[in-house]
Amino acid sequence: MLAVGGTLLSASPAVASTTPIPAPPAAAGGGVDINGWCVAVYGDPWHAELRNFNAHGWVCQWAHDTAAWTSVDMYAACRRTYGSASTAQYTDYNNPYSWYCT
Repeated sequence: MLAVGGTLLSASPAVASTTPIPAPPAAAGGGVDINGWCVAVYGDPWHAELRNFNAHGWVCQWAHDTAAWTSVDMYAACRRTYGSASTAQYTDYNNPYSWYCT
């Protein structure tokens, strides 16, 4: 799960690293499950991949085929986890890990 406010486990199955990330504002619902959304919408072996190091750098990618990718709908990812009233926000455009759901 890609989450804010804890430890991030890499979205890419090829990379197993952890990165500490800042906690979201107190009103936040929680982290955005980007990888879970990719798999739920497109199926296996789609997964979340960071293509550009900014808030809009996340994509869903087919296996290891870097030419086969599509955009992530962060709002839909939040609604999938936290319900229809949830929305997505980020705290820092230059930090792809700053997304959270409210």
